[in-house]
Amino acid sequence: MEDQKNQNQPIPFKKASSWKNVLGKKWAFPAIYIGTAAIILAFVMWYQSGGVTDNLPGQAEGGIAITTPQEGAKDPSAADENSAVPVSGTVQQLAWPVAKGVQYEKGMNFFDEQASKDVQQKALVKYDNTFMPHTGIDLKSTDGKSFDVTAALPGKVSKVENDPLVGRVVEIEHADKMVTVYQSLDKVNVKPGDEVTQGQVLGTAGRSVYEKDAGIHLHFEVRVDGASVDPEQYLLQSEMQDQ
Repeated sequence: MEDQKNQNQPIPFKKASSWKNVLGKKWAFPAIYIGTAAIILAFVMWYQSGGVTDNLPGQAEGGIAITTPQEGAKDPSAADENSAVPVSGTVQQLAWPVAKGVQYEKGMNFFDEQASKDVQQKALVKYDNTFMPHTGIDLKSTDGKSFDVTAALPGKVSKVENDPLVGRVVEIEHADKMVTVYQSLDKVNVKPGDEVTQGQVLGTAGRSVYEKDAGIHLHFEVRVDGASVDPEQYLLQSEMQDQ
């Protein structure tokens, strides 16, 4: 009877967990940590040694990524196949702004800050008891008469005015932020907005109050990005010699 009673009673459920027994050991967690670290290290070494067969864009051989300041940006040196790319070339040299057949010579030169003091003194304009640096070059005919002044380079006339000090002035805009200036004119044949060609007559040389000692002459300037530069570094040297 007692045996039958014991048989009818439920047998208690025992949780025999092998993991619990393992984790209860002192060496369990250190071993798991070391094992995990070893797996991660092995994966990293495999990845760097060429585990990735195909390099992604921006990666060197071996799968190591190369970081650049503008990674993913378009290479500025690569031309767009669908866009027109202008051909860059040497800046066109300027023709001397004097009509063909005129015999002329240079007067005062451009004031060069790097030149010697003796050279600089010869490039100073005296006006109202004050000496000012000469910002261009003067051209005058050998016979002292007026002559036709021509455009040194094709461009667009941006200014025409009659200045009380320097006489009539014509300014022409060109490419590369270059502007040519023609001062001390007696007559002017162009107006603002006109497109002119190289060698086209702009007017005639005259006198100015600012450079009264120069007599009849053309004061010619070249400005690049707003700053006056020596015109002779842009003018055709052989042309002056042929005159």
